[in-house]
Amino acid sequence: MSSYKTTTLSLIQAPDNLAFKSVPYIIDDYALAMYLRVRCKTIWYCISCKPKMYTSFNIPKANGKVRAIHNPKPALKFIQRRIDSVILKRLPLLECVGAYVPGKSCLDSAMQHVGQGVRVGMDIRDFFPTHTRGGVRQFFHEHVGYSMYVAGLLADLCTVPRKVRSKTKGEFTRHDVPQGSPASPTLCNLIAQEKFDRAVLEALGPEGWTYTRYSDDLTLSHPEDLKRKDVDDAIKQVRKLMGVAGYRDNPKKLKIQRRWRQQRMLGIVVNEKPNIPRHTYRLFRSLMHNCLAHGFEPNAAMYGWNDADGDFIEHLKGKLSYFQSINEEKAKKLRAVFDQALQQHEPERVHNGATET
Repeated sequence: MSSYKTTTLSLIQAPDNLAFKSVPYIIDDYALAMYLRVRCKTIWYCISCKPKMYTSFNIPKANGKVRAIHNPKPALKFIQRRIDSVILKRLPLLECVGAYVPGKSCLDSAMQHVGQGVRVGMDIRDFFPTHTRGGVRQFFHEHVGYSMYVAGLLADLCTVPRKVRSKTKGEFTRHDVPQGSPASPTLCNLIAQEKFDRAVLEALGPEGWTYTRYSDDLTLSHPEDLKRKDVDDAIKQVRKLMGVAGYRDNPKKLKIQRRWRQQRMLGIVVNEKPNIPRHTYRLFRSLMHNCLAHGFEPNAAMYGWNDADGDFIEHLKGKLSYFQSINEEKAKKLRAVFDQALQQHEPERVHNGATET
């Protein structure tokens, strides 16, 4: 981690050329502290003690591996939230960016690929930790317009030190963007937009391709049922642009879906209109009927619900709301069964694995 020393020179460093009038005019650590609503020494404490400012743990992934989560402690989390709201959220995002955008959902991304002849799904490997301190500093300096001094402060506040092992360097400490920070999603979206998304749109847009990125999930679609060679050429271009931007492709998650087969992205079928996958709908319909016949408590246990998951009925309500946003007609049928079950088995409630009456 690089160190800083506040000097008279640093106090007069003005932003090189702020690209957006919406972001605050920050010239040094004192101005940064003012906009973040903390004391200047709090910023320096969080930077100098950064290894101690995170609580780290792993959560299981669907593929059997684990995802490292770095949860910042209250002081640093407050600073990161302020960076997100005062600076990052004030920067515009392209229409192709779907995840972590207020007011947008996965349905908004899926709608852009409905009724296409061919759909290609790709994935960026290790999306968050690929963004290192150097890349974050470069973004704040070159794309936002802050001085290298201020950009370095922001980069230190938005990254976490991690020990990594390389065949050439051995074990060393690298500072990258953590999963768990409130500033990380917007920050990674903005960096990926400048380094990668714009290049993909410029390369494939004129050829008729529609492109969206939902966090690390990339989707390309074309209205025509193109030949495999043309599809492979597009995939090759995206992979090349990925490498230029410093990202790595996950070839195991490459999917090519034609019009005559089910085209699914982000858990939504997009062949003719947004729809709930048939298997998902049938499983949830079966669960609703079981709840109607036997109550919520036994089905919560069969569903694998545990004490840490919260209220089972509220979870079902959330699922129904999600289904309604995709297919209102099907969701209405599920809602009718759910309401019957709720009426019949009230005042039974399932909360934290216990029945309340």
